[in-house]
Amino acid sequence: MRLGRNNIEKMIKENSLVTNYADLEKQLTANGIDFRVAAIIEVVEAGTMRIKKDECKKPKFGNVWVMENFEGVVENIDCEKKEVVPEGFFVELKKETPYLFITCEAVNTPNNYNFTIQCRSTLFRMTQSVLATAFGEAGYRGVLTLMVAPLMDTGVDIGVRFCQIVFSKLDTESHYEEQKETNYQDGKVI
Repeated sequence: MRLGRNNIEKMIKENSLVTNYADLEKQLTANGIDFRVAAIIEVVEAGTMRIKKDECKKPKFGNVWVMENFEGVVENIDCEKKEVVPEGFFVELKKETPYLFITCEAVNTPNNYNFTIQCRSTLFRMTQSVLATAFGEAGYRGVLTLMVAPLMDTGVDIGVRFCQIVFSKLDTESHYEEQKETNYQDGKVI
């Protein structure tokens, strides 16, 4: 069962399902909640994915733009240049260059819910960009890291709403932290 607006709002207010939102009335939709971009990380070189985790190569990051008061989401990121900017700062995105977008909002997902991440249609309609996502596990806590790949030169404001989160109730409880691997719990980027 997917949650509707009223239940999402109730769970946010009573159980902190989502935190760090700016304007709940504006961000709530009929069946989800819009998340904003707190940081943009330029990916300049791909990493590798290996069976043995210690053999993985991390991606190389170029420029990082992070909104004031959200510096913590990128504090452990090795990059060429990190710039703290105000909300509304315009970041130019280069075509065919991948970027990691980190959300302002954080989730505190109960053990009997999970979530999907959807692109706001404005992202592809206005910027001709593709959003690559995964899904949120039951019990996951933290900000989200998503990939945006512009097909043309474009740009976005730091703090703009770019994706929507849709919550679903599971038929049983599940515990993310009990899985063998929980690499990204608490919003870890890499």
